Amino acid sequence: MKLKLFAVCVLCVPFSLAWAEEEPKMPEHHGMTGKMNLEHLKEKQANMLAMHALSNQILAEKDPKKQQALKDQQLEMMKAHIADRMARHKQHKEADKK
Repeated sequence: MKLKLFAVCVLCVPFSLAWAEEEPKMPEHHGMTGKMNLEHLKEKQANMLAMHALSNQILAEKDPKKQQALKDQQLEMMKAHIADRMARHKQHKEADKK
């Protein structure tokens, strides 16, 4: 029994070492390369941080008029983000057709 367990362990070690040496790769999304995907994620992160910063400013603002102006600014940012996403989606669909 111990010999079988030892044999299994000996056979598994090379496979686990080979698997551990592989670098994790960022999955491709709609034909995007890893570099393009990383740039897209950084843009998305910047947008999220800006949205959260505006949310914090809105919550901290006591003056209703200034608070509404910040909300309007955030709404415009959301519209621009959605328009960008729609354009990207359309671009990817056109690229997939080719």
